[in-house]
Amino acid sequence: MEQIPLPSSLEEVQNLIRALYQPNHPETISQIQDVLQRLQRSDEGWRLAQDLFQSREDNMRFFAVLTIIVKLNRDSAALTDDLAKELLSTLINWVFQSLAEGSASFVVKKLCSALITFFLHFPALWEQSIRHFVYCLDVGSAVPVEGVDEKLPTTVLAEGLEPQRLKVAIWFATALVDEVGKTDMNAAKFMPVHEKTVKNGPDVGCLLARGFAAQEMQSDTLSCFQSWILYAQRVPLSTSGVLLDPLRQLVALALPCLASPHLFNTAAELFSDVLSNYSNFFTPEHYQALFELLNSPWADQQYNQLIHGKNHEEEGIAFGVLLLAYGEAKVDELMKSTSQSAQNFLSRLAGLLAADGFMVGQDHIFVPALEFWSTFAETMVDAVYADTDDGFVVGWKAYAQEHIKTVVSNCWKKIQWPPLDLYSDWDSTERTGFSDARKDVADLLQSVHTIIGKTLVSHLVSAYQAGVNGQNWIEIEASIYCLASLSDCIAEDAGIDGFFNQVFDAGFFKLMAKTNTGADGDLAPYRLKQTGLQFIERYKEYFVRNPHHLFEALSLLFQSVNDPVLGSHSARAFSLLCKSNNAPKLVGQVDTLVEEYRSLRENRQLPLDPLAEERVILGITRIIQACPQKDRRLEVFWRLYSLLDEDFVRAIKLKEDPGLLDLEDASYQRGVVVEEMAGPHSNWMVRFNHQLQQYKQTAAAQGVGIPSGEIALQIATRSLRCLSNMARGMQDSAEVNLDAEGGRDCLPEDRLTLIQTTIISRMAQLRRTFPRSSEIADCVYNVYRAGFIESEPGPFVFPPESVVDFFVVQRAENSKCAGDPNIMTTPKLGTLLSTACTFVGSLYGTPDSIARPQLARLLPWVISLLQEMGEPESDTEVAQNGICFVQRVMTKYPDLPFMVKPEGILEFFLGFALKVLGGKEPLPKGAAADFWSAFMSLKPSYSSTSSLSAPEIQSLIANVMQNVGPLVAQTLMDNIGGNAARSELDKLSDPLKKLIVNHVHAQQWLQAALFRDDFPGNKTKGLGPEEKMLFLKKVVGLRGARQTNTVVREFWMACRGANYAYAS
Repeated sequence: MEQIPLPSSLEEVQNLIRALYQPNHPETISQIQDVLQRLQRSDEGWRLAQDLFQSREDNMRFFAVLTIIVKLNRDSAALTDDLAKELLSTLINWVFQSLAEGSASFVVKKLCSALITFFLHFPALWEQSIRHFVYCLDVGSAVPVEGVDEKLPTTVLAEGLEPQRLKVAIWFATALVDEVGKTDMNAAKFMPVHEKTVKNGPDVGCLLARGFAAQEMQSDTLSCFQSWILYAQRVPLSTSGVLLDPLRQLVALALPCLASPHLFNTAAELFSDVLSNYSNFFTPEHYQALFELLNSPWADQQYNQLIHGKNHEEEGIAFGVLLLAYGEAKVDELMKSTSQSAQNFLSRLAGLLAADGFMVGQDHIFVPALEFWSTFAETMVDAVYADTDDGFVVGWKAYAQEHIKTVVSNCWKKIQWPPLDLYSDWDSTERTGFSDARKDVADLLQSVHTIIGKTLVSHLVSAYQAGVNGQNWIEIEASIYCLASLSDCIAEDAGIDGFFNQVFDAGFFKLMAKTNTGADGDLAPYRLKQTGLQFIERYKEYFVRNPHHLFEALSLLFQSVNDPVLGSHSARAFSLLCKSNNAPKLVGQVDTLVEEYRSLRENRQLPLDPLAEERVILGITRIIQACPQKDRRLEVFWRLYSLLDEDFVRAIKLKEDPGLLDLEDASYQRGVVVEEMAGPHSNWMVRFNHQLQQYKQTAAAQGVGIPSGEIALQIATRSLRCLSNMARGMQDSAEVNLDAEGGRDCLPEDRLTLIQTTIISRMAQLRRTFPRSSEIADCVYNVYRAGFIESEPGPFVFPPESVVDFFVVQRAENSKCAGDPNIMTTPKLGTLLSTACTFVGSLYGTPDSIARPQLARLLPWVISLLQEMGEPESDTEVAQNGICFVQRVMTKYPDLPFMVKPEGILEFFLGFALKVLGGKEPLPKGAAADFWSAFMSLKPSYSSTSSLSAPEIQSLIANVMQNVGPLVAQTLMDNIGGNAARSELDKLSDPLKKLIVNHVHAQQWLQAALFRDDFPGNKTKGLGPEEKMLFLKKVVGLRGARQTNTVVREFWMACRGANYAYAS
């Protein structure tokens, strides 16, 4: 597209302006804007504006005024005072010209904006901007600023304005305060602007008083009044009186506007806004007048319209918001008042929670009212606990408590679910809002419990019983939901057990067991079951104290495990109830639970959600772990494990023979890969059926087989995750009753060994069958980890030699040994090494005769993995965990690194750790810093299992340090000399301190490193030999003290050239 040339005549400019405001291609509009902006910014801009304004076209005049604004913002400094005054007169005359010639209102408003821009740049020339503008409007032409008759009060001037000019004056006053309010009151540039604006306060008061007297202007006057009040809030107290006093005198004129139907919304917004954001603006007299109005017959009518109006019209909502704003502004006073008028007002506020219709979807005042009562409850809690005058508290507390009880009753009704057909008609915002409002009610109830205590619990239990007696699903669900919300307050209080016994003894479990989604379109039955399950989960402490209901609760949860929506939540609650406190009480039911789990696995109609299955396995295993008889514990464990082992065998065989796949078999359906789906109905069952059908349709349409390898992998992964949860569940439990058994120090060895051998070999088989699966590798490593943290024999506490056998055959996928049939590759080498680090820690309490030989096998394996990886940056996780492993072994057994075979492997590792210390990757670098800190402070002690004596080990360490010490010093100085990141300095300071404290040649090595030709800090001007020696003297003199970190940081800044005078 050709560029638009600069116009050469006024007519061409006007044509461009016309084109600008007509439909056109975006690129064309952009070019027009660019050309016109160049004209506006030019020296001819002033003249252009004058010429354009002579046109009768509104767009021409609008653009002319816009040009004046642009020139003021760019070139106002070039105007002399006389020229500025002339410009002001021109703009005011243009206002009169526009009014006389019937220009559009947007032109007049733009002229007001131009006048305000003038004021922002020349506040000293137009101090009394409001009064002067009103004077000009009264006279009918622009009058010099000095020509205003000071004897005429602004009130008289405003009284003389006819409606059209009065409207313009109020537009100007509104825009003035809005634009001034956008500037920074504390910026020196705008301080004079704000100072002059405040001084206009009395004139604004006169103008707005005239506006309130003119009925057709009251709406604009209210908006202007609101803007000036909120601006006054920002004005410093020392000068605010000039502005506040005239504004406060207008409240009496604004108050009657509330009773005017066409002004109500605007007036209500004003008073609500000020009450909420600047409540101190109103005087006690104002509050009293407003209170009387809000309790008048007019208010009764508005209130009834709000409570019973269809869909709550906008006026009704505005009135409710006004009531709440007043209540919040005077909450403390209303709360502590025992007067009848105050009680009536609070009753009205409580009644806002009982408006017709379902909250959010139909009733829009509920949420604001709930916010007020949450504030009321919190204020009451603070007042009750802060007030020491018991008599005074009792005087108002009883009244306030009654209102709180009413609020609870109203909220209880409001959180009840709507019919399904109505709920389905709501959009997602309304549904989310409804759920959020229920959560807000739950938060309120917690505050209420602090006030009325068990009275609240009693009230809710009574509501539940009434719902049961009347078979009212909705009321039962609301009662249980409210009780569940109090769990954080009362779950651990045995004093509530009597109330909860009434709930559970009233057929709670039978009621929950028979609830299904209502066929009559009612959401409540299904919601009831969902809430009931959450209720059980939240009060798990109750079942610890009352085990007679425990198995009923578990049975209900178990029955819901294969529910498409509730399964995962039910399983989570099940596993929580099976925790150590409850597990011993459930030992007698463990056989039943294992068989029920078997049935769930085989159910073709309702396949089991994988996450739910993991949680069920965890819960059952916790009960197994609680069995006091060792034989019994292993026997039940084996039965449960065997179910998973069937999956392992099935997955391995399917991988070898895809023809075995039969998706009509529930055992193979466990391998259907279920992906996430969007939408409100994307529960696991829907996603499962969707994926199953996709498998079949793809196979039928494309003539290819179903991906049996993918299904085999999913079967194996799913059951391995379950096995990992079994390992978690079998961890030690202090609550197990071992009484006459004499502890767990001697489980039946033959059976335990068989179980361990089977698990280890099966996991190895799975790793070989699916060598590239990261998830298989992760699950296997998690199983091993679970056993590392146990201290007594168990199925997952594998013998150390078996664990090491598993480790040492592992290699990276790109290893040269990958083709060896005895080698197992892993896609998660970093995680494997992390697991090995955990294993080292688990051996710290093991006798040296067992631990030392195994660590001696692992150490060369780990270093060989580091050798194979090449550059440390190629896999930072492997580098970090490999260094961490060696450090842990060295800290416990200082001799082992020096005895490692083959020859040269230790030298490689030290070079590797040194290279990482000088690298850029933060995590491996931190591990290397820790290693060198530990290495340089090793203090070997005598060990009967070591072939080296302590002096021999110390001699070896000294020989190594003689060789690597200078290199360590050089690497540390390169880092501190500017190569390291600032966040790494504290970590790097540790090996520096250890070097200085433990090695006599440290100063010599550090000095040599600092004065190398290629020292990084040499690039910085001002860092010479004196600064380096001063740094060295300081760090050596500190001898490892904490201040070393500060000295290091300062020297690093000096080397980085951060304008830091180091020597100072």
